[in-house]
Amino acid sequence: VEALLERQRKYVTERDERHVAFDSPLWEGMFDPSWLAMAIYDRGRFWIADGFEGRRLRYDLRSLHGVVFCLFGAAMFFAFGLPDGVTSGLKLAGLAFGWLYGGNMVLAWTRIPIAIRRAIQENR
Repeated sequence: VEALLERQRKYVTERDERHVAFDSPLWEGMFDPSWLAMAIYDRGRFWIADGFEGRRLRYDLRSLHGVVFCLFGAAMFFAFGLPDGVTSGLKLAGLAFGWLYGGNMVLAWTRIPIAIRRAIQENR
């Protein structure tokens, strides 16, 4: 997992024998390649969980800074739509937020499991 995080330019801030965590504000990696699977996330934690099926890798990722950035973008589109009325501005802002944030999240949700599997296979 640490090798995966390093390749994703997310540097480990906390670790022990059961978990690894990173805290990387979005503006720190502003000029990193946007094609990285975890580019949108600013904080995350990976841990090993014991269950009925055996040990499993679990993770929790947060993209607060990405949400704020996308809200600012949506506010800009709201302002562009205001001359046609508040309803038009809200529709345009909702569309912009869905496109910006939703698109990034769909990409991340599909690419992160692939990146994790690839990192595990490379380290076997």
